[in-house]
Parts: sequence; structure tokens; C-alpha cells
Amino acid sequence: MKMTLKAWPIYFITILLAVAVSFLATQYFSSSSHTTIEQSESVYDRVMRTGVLRCGYTFYSVGLRKNANGEIEGIYKDVMDHMAALLDLKIEWVEEVGWGQQIEGLKTDRYDLVCSPANMTGPRVRHADMSPALFYSPVYAWARVDDQRFNGNNADNLKRANQDDVIIATIDGEQAEAQAKQFFPQAQLFSAPQSASFSTMFMNVTTGKADLAIAEPASVLAFLENNPDIQLVPIHPDEPLILAVNIMLMKSNEFAFHSLISNALTTLIANGVMDQIIDQWEPYPKSYVRTPMVK
Repeated sequence: MKMTLKAWPIYFITILLAVAVSFLATQYFSSSSHTTIEQSESVYDRVMRTGVLRCGYTFYSVGLRKNANGEIEGIYKDVMDHMAALLDLKIEWVEEVGWGQQIEGLKTDRYDLVCSPANMTGPRVRHADMSPALFYSPVYAWARVDDQRFNGNNADNLKRANQDDVIIATIDGEQAEAQAKQFFPQAQLFSAPQSASFSTMFMNVTTGKADLAIAEPASVLAFLENNPDIQLVPIHPDEPLILAVNIMLMKSNEFAFHSLISNALTTLIANGVMDQIIDQWEPYPKSYVRTPMVK
């Protein structure tokens, strides 16, 4: 068919539009494919490719803290140093986070592992994977020494604590919150923001804002040592509420990475390295219960 002169501009415009659409489509699918490839890289693959394991962390007692020079130290720091040597990886401490932010940072890949003390709790089990136990911490409910409701060392004190006139100090997202709901569901909670220091719970009991705090001996005894005029006592010292399982948190469904961390920790425990680390850092006798070595 013979094309008229008037039809030529429309013809060329049509061709140019077709070329432009084809180019844009190619760019879009190329970019989309590249993004998909990036997003599909597993935590294990990224760590192996870069040789770097990125740590998120929350400071807590001798588990992980800053020293006078501003350097990170503690049980988990030593564990990560040994793990780095074992796996030939570099450890980067990339982000300090609040208790309630730990799992969100894993989900959004801001870091690969929460390299600081965390306990197994229901909400955490639902939303993250966990390493094997590094060690265990006995946990008690602590009251003011002059609180007559909790005199004596007996199990009745635990029943008395589970009443609606009792207020328990907690921190948003921290394990004491979950433990308070588990063991004393009838009690009220007086919660501090997740940015608060752990000693805030003990101070809230001391000042009468709350009646009880739930914690392991290491953190409470450190607080009392720094505040010699304050007296807090466990309401049933013969029997802890729970042996808290000290673990590391990692992103769910990252099976290869989970295996990497689990195997490394199992090696450190079996070789006695974990016991040596705890012996160095345990602040008070019987603060921690060791993970049994493989026989």
C-alpha cells in the first residue's frame, strides 16, 4: 500500500513510541530482576560473600557493656571474637537497638545477628530463630526488704504476688515483661520505655512506683552494689521462677545461617571455651548456670 506524505509523521511517531516502550520495558525488567536477585540473597550467602558478620546489640550487665574507654566488652563480645576466629569472619558491631527493636532489625536486614543477651520468650519464638543456649540465668522476683507482704522464704509469696494490688516493674519488649505476664497474670505492670536502662526497674521498686521487679541476680546485685543504701530481696530465693535461656536472635527461616551459628557455638561449648568466658565475667557466685559440655 502506498503511503501518503501526510501519513509519514504518524508512522515515524508510532515507531518512536514503540522503541521507547520497548526500551523502558527492558530497563524495568532488568532492574526488577536485579532487585529480585539482591533480595533473594540469603543471610548465609551474604556473610560468606562479604566475610563480615554484622551484629545488632543491646547492652545488658556483663553480658555486653561499654567500658570506661567506650569499648564493647563482656561475655557475648568474647563469644563473638572466638566465633570470628573459628569461622574466619570479621565481626562488625553495626547498631545498638532497644529490646523491642531487635527482631525488626533482623527482618529488615540491618544486621545479621543480635549478638547480645536475649532470653527465649513466646513473642520472640514466634518471630525469630534462636541459637542454642550459651548459658542459663536463674530469675527471681525481687521486692523491697520492708514489704511485709513478702516476708519469709516460701512459695506462698509467689501466690501473693499474683494479685491485682501488686505492681511489677518492667521495660517494654524486655523479657521481664513476658515473664511477669506468664507468672503473675493478675498483677499490674508499670512499664518503662525500651530506651530505659535495666536499673530503671529496680529504682521503680525502690521508690514505690512498683512492688516487684523480675531479674537475674547478676543485674540486681550490681545495682545494689552501686546503691548500698537500697535493699531488695528475692521473694522465694530457694526456687527461681525460671532458668532463663541466654541465646542469640537471628532472622527466621535462614536455615544455613542458623546451622553456621549453632555449629560454631556447639564447638565453643564442647571445647570448654564458653565456661572459660563465663568464669572470667561472672560477677557474683552462682549468677549463671553453665551449659553442659558434650560427654
